[in-house]
Amino acid sequence: MTRPSVGIIGGGLLGLTTAYRLAQAGIAVSVYERDGQLGGLAGTADLGGIPVDRYYHVVLPTDERVRSLAAEVGIGEDRFRFRTTRVGFYQQGQLTSMSSPRELLTFPGLSPIDRVRLGAFAARCQLKSDNSDLESLSLETWLRKICGDRLWERLWRPLLDSKFDGQYDDLPATYLWARTRRMSATRDKAAREVMGTIDGGYQVLVDALAREIRALGGEVSLNTDVQSVPAAGGRALGVVIDGTLRPHDYVVTTQLRPGLQGLLAPELERTLGADPNRYLGVVCVVARLSKSISPYYALNITDRRIPLTTVVETTHVIDPERAGGTLLYVPKYVTPDNPDLDRPAADVKREYLDHVRTMFPALQPSDILASQLARARVAEPIHTVGAVRPTAESLFPAPGLATASSAHIYPELVNGQAVLGVAQTLIAGLLERVGSEQREEQAA
Repeated sequence: MTRPSVGIIGGGLLGLTTAYRLAQAGIAVSVYERDGQLGGLAGTADLGGIPVDRYYHVVLPTDERVRSLAAEVGIGEDRFRFRTTRVGFYQQGQLTSMSSPRELLTFPGLSPIDRVRLGAFAARCQLKSDNSDLESLSLETWLRKICGDRLWERLWRPLLDSKFDGQYDDLPATYLWARTRRMSATRDKAAREVMGTIDGGYQVLVDALAREIRALGGEVSLNTDVQSVPAAGGRALGVVIDGTLRPHDYVVTTQLRPGLQGLLAPELERTLGADPNRYLGVVCVVARLSKSISPYYALNITDRRIPLTTVVETTHVIDPERAGGTLLYVPKYVTPDNPDLDRPAADVKREYLDHVRTMFPALQPSDILASQLARARVAEPIHTVGAVRPTAESLFPAPGLATASSAHIYPELVNGQAVLGVAQTLIAGLLERVGSEQREEQAA
């Protein structure tokens, strides 16, 4: 009896983890990656001869799925680096630290009652384990009710404006609940945030997964563009590459919904139903500097004269020696029609770094050793108020087809730990379905 086969479209963390577990279970797996390297948004790019994360990523001490999987594929604990970090705000034209509860007391522009409400809000999120009542409640309504109108206007509104490119009226209260809980769980005994990274980035993990898949007899193909997923009688048949069908018992897609348009056969695409999400893109300048300019790992921007989302100096966690200097990420999350996604790269880099120099006047052009621009039109799914929560069953919309992506992470935030949670659910469902179909064939 031939082994069942699964074709997986996408060589990111989700696709490779799924392929690895299926190969361990004796299933013939083939991973098809369109790019010349693995990793997707979590992959690396060359910055002046040194590989760096294309976009900034963090691993938290509580990310047990990530750490456990890494250990399993030969990445030791010594490759994880965790350090206490500081968090700042660019508020009213000045830098302000918000790295501890004590610093909340000196945050500019807030009254004593505002500070009490902000601390109570963080505690409330940490204590609240059930979020079902928040899914149909708008984030703005929730924040105004708990924190008051003044704190909304001075802190929350500009923060959400910077993160969601001005469109935040359809966000559920779960968004900030999930973020606050995730970050609060990382604080040490002194209430300082602890951030970490894999030495070499997530690229190290995805490359190790690929090696293990191949060692188990699976295929991992780069520079391989899947043209379509055909169907017959409502069942996916496999993938078409260079005009030729490669049959599979199951096809797994790992793209967000916009990436499935034109890929799936019409009868398969109809089974997906209406897309409950909207999406954000990202425009990110990464620069290698000759010196550190920020005392903070992450700088939140509430002064909207600076039209950026944040400034992240990752070498507060990553060793500067490995990075060849200070690594600075300057991202802006944008709606998919934002002109920065199409403007000349040189213009965007110059403008974003000029904004950084406004915040950090000590930064001189001669301090910038190398820089580059990364852009993705569709990078993050936004679950909206009242939308149906994704279920395990929604991963399998049609026979022979699984459609898994970061859209299935909700109510968690998009991060490696959450991606691996989706992979676990996907793998269990695939093994159950493949095994059931095998048993039916044997009985027939």
